[in-house]
Amino acid sequence: MFRMMMGHEIRLLASSSALGWLLAGIAAAVLFAAWSGGQTLQQQTQAAQVARDIEAGKKAKLREGVVAYEQYVEENGLEFQTYKAMHRAPRPGESPEGTSAGMVGTDRVKEYAVLPPSGLAAFAVGQSDLLTNHIAVTMRNLAHVTEKSEFQNPLHLLSGSFDLAFVVIYLLPIFVLGLSYNMLSSEKEQGTLAMILAHPVSLRELMASKLVSRIGILVGVVLAAGLVSLLLVGNQLGSAETWLRFLAWAALTALYCLFWFALALLVNARGRSSENNGITLAGLWLLLVVVVPTLVSLIASIIYPPPSRMEMIAAGRAASQEAEANAAKSLDEFYFDHLEFVPNPEDKIQDFFAHFLAREQAVSDAVAPVQQRFREQLNQQQQLVNRFQFVSPAIMMRLALNEVSGTSVDRYEHFEDQVLAFRDRWTEYFMTRFLQNVPLRSADYEKFPAFDYQPEPLALSLARIAASAIGLAVLSMLLLLAGANSLRRFVVAASTG
Repeated sequence: MFRMMMGHEIRLLASSSALGWLLAGIAAAVLFAAWSGGQTLQQQTQAAQVARDIEAGKKAKLREGVVAYEQYVEENGLEFQTYKAMHRAPRPGESPEGTSAGMVGTDRVKEYAVLPPSGLAAFAVGQSDLLTNHIAVTMRNLAHVTEKSEFQNPLHLLSGSFDLAFVVIYLLPIFVLGLSYNMLSSEKEQGTLAMILAHPVSLRELMASKLVSRIGILVGVVLAAGLVSLLLVGNQLGSAETWLRFLAWAALTALYCLFWFALALLVNARGRSSENNGITLAGLWLLLVVVVPTLVSLIASIIYPPPSRMEMIAAGRAASQEAEANAAKSLDEFYFDHLEFVPNPEDKIQDFFAHFLAREQAVSDAVAPVQQRFREQLNQQQQLVNRFQFVSPAIMMRLALNEVSGTSVDRYEHFEDQVLAFRDRWTEYFMTRFLQNVPLRSADYEKFPAFDYQPEPLALSLARIAASAIGLAVLSMLLLLAGANSLRRFVVAASTG
């Protein structure tokens, strides 16, 4: 009987032109959002590649100068020296800038550390404007290394770019509610409910057939559109990880749809009019998707406010000014910590760069506590949001979709930790050669440190999704049970007065 009822319900839905337009609308929204996310991701990838190409060009030009100098030294039987002209261009036969490890490592060449996109990166790009995917690394201080990073609450960007995550979190519930707000009330208002229940079928079976048919149709269309989106804008389609991420995305999307259908069932079971159901569900959507996430974001910002960007800038400037005012002291302290690099007394150029490096270190030391405080505050904010996520399905989905798409704060922090560790390697490579007065040769250019991102295990990322997925499943089950229980008290006949 249940199968026959489902078949009848599907035929009724298929005969509705409104349903056709609704499904076409959600499919179009998914595909357009995927295209939009793909365009954003492509722009970010191209920006990172352009930056790396520019630096590769600078590096090649410096190396060409070193090669020419090597040939000149060999032809004339001269000593290969480090560039020391400083405030003027080198004259013919003099060592070029590319021989100075201090100048090359400080600002003549940058190494761009790039966070590679995951296979589903185009599905959720909302935070990428602030969490940049490429960072320039030099021997400059920490403020320069992280100048593109922004201090933001983890939920401030809930309404970010128009991507697939935005469509799923904000628009998909509207389509669900449009398809389900009058599942039972319309039958009652048209007087057909009593006729249907005159047959050997219960009210629960009737609602189950309506729910399953609607869930099957809508989720099927959304997941099919999501699969097409993956084929169009996905990365690394030959990787098993990409398809595991997509399966997680599909499961989360189905659970999210189930939650809203279960909520519609509970509202329908109250026995009110279709108009009343629609208003109630619209209010619940506004509360759960907009109001509650905004309040959680506000609470997290108030309880754990992050340091401002201006505080970091001010700390860097103050440290730089103090280092300038105490140049001799800074240099003495630097040489005290690096006795093996103490230059010859007449080597003033070496002193100048040593002071510069000491100043940069002083700025890094001043900025580091601000950065650490930010990281601690951000982690506390994230923990608070994780605890409060169960009050809103939108928060659970945002956290989970960012994780599935590889654009979560946790993954970015993993990347940033590697960037800071790489900066230490870069600084050690060039500073050691500079302070030991070892000139760079053309062969050394192939040995410059290169950033190699080490990804997190996929299992760790999926583990962070588990709480949100379980939360959605539990809430959906509770709503379904509450709706089924309310159907017991449902009044079948419409009132006439």
